[in-house]
Amino acid sequence: MSYKLLRVMMLCAIGMIGGANACTISEGMENSLPLNSVDIPNSDRLRIADMVMAARQWPDAEIRGIVYAGGYVKEQAPKTIAEARAAALKTYLVQLGVKEGNIWIDTRIIKKPDIGDKGSAALNQISVTLVPICNGGCERLCNDSRVTPTTKAIK
Repeated sequence: MSYKLLRVMMLCAIGMIGGANACTISEGMENSLPLNSVDIPNSDRLRIADMVMAARQWPDAEIRGIVYAGGYVKEQAPKTIAEARAAALKTYLVQLGVKEGNIWIDTRIIKKPDIGDKGSAALNQISVTLVPICNGGCERLCNDSRVTPTTKAIK
């Protein structure tokens, strides 16, 4: 199952918790890395930093970080690599000010590449999604002019 599909499922589940009339508020990225690499590329670090800065604009909300990290079966020790990638992403999110307790991690072994919208194969070994955490639910953010929802639910 691709990270994109898992992220959509996670965001839908989070949206359902708030009720059927809720919108989805999130920031996200995913990327493929060179085989056997656990280093987060500078371009991804910049994207993640931009995501955190955007998430800090959510009024009266904390940031939940959802990290997906995978190891491709053709990499050396894919489970160990997935765990190292997840740890690197978690450490970076904490450095950016996301509370460690607010970070969820999911690691997995990638058995085959994803096929993107343009038909090209991608491993997408790393993915980070940020969602708001609000006392009493985040529905109020859907109508806040300072927040741009990612999606709106069908009423």
